[in-house]
Amino acid sequence: MGGAVLRAGGAIHHFQVVLLGREKQVITACVYSSEAGVWGILISTPLPNEVPVESDFRGVPVLIGDSLHYLITGVCSRILEFDLNRRILTVIAGPVDILDVGSCQSTVMRAEDGGLGILFKSDCNVQLWRRKIDCDGEASWVLGRTFELDTLLSLNSEEKEPTVMLGLAEYNNAVVVQTVAGHFMVQLVSLQFKKMSETSSWHFHQPFESVYTGETSIGGGGHNGAELLHNA
Repeated sequence: MGGAVLRAGGAIHHFQVVLLGREKQVITACVYSSEAGVWGILISTPLPNEVPVESDFRGVPVLIGDSLHYLITGVCSRILEFDLNRRILTVIAGPVDILDVGSCQSTVMRAEDGGLGILFKSDCNVQLWRRKIDCDGEASWVLGRTFELDTLLSLNSEEKEPTVMLGLAEYNNAVVVQTVAGHFMVQLVSLQFKKMSETSSWHFHQPFESVYTGETSIGGGGHNGAELLHNA
């Protein structure tokens, strides 16, 4: 099961609630519109046979353009794309066969060019992939930046295992990493990092990148309205 709440930009106060569910090898989505006050029709798509029944949606969905993207875990990496305008569900093959167990982790992300990307981590090695669409509409995955977490964070041999991704800040392209030496936030474009805490305890992180306040005044007219405050 997965879901997301999306608010229209600007001074429009309407929002949408997206819910996703799975019944065996079929993914179903439904969207609630606050403007219409009703749930829409059910939208379904089959999963490829190689996606096992025990696989699920992993991590926070990433909004790229007008589409939500979820990582589906399993024997082979797959990404579920939900086009909110056309109301179409599509299953996209990932760049590599990813099994999200043991020392390997992956998550969907926004690539540097604003398109669909995926972060794959195996031990301390991090690979940033982006999906490229050519002039004929053919899609392929291109490997971009790679780096070693232990080298970047100056971890010694006792501190580099295990390293675990705990959360992704999608709008700032930053990932929170747990190590024996503490928790770090790494900015994936600049590769600058900040040590957040000394603890090595396991905690999942959900970054707050924006806050919706219903009583904020917009503009200089003094009228009550709504505003999206970034990087709160």
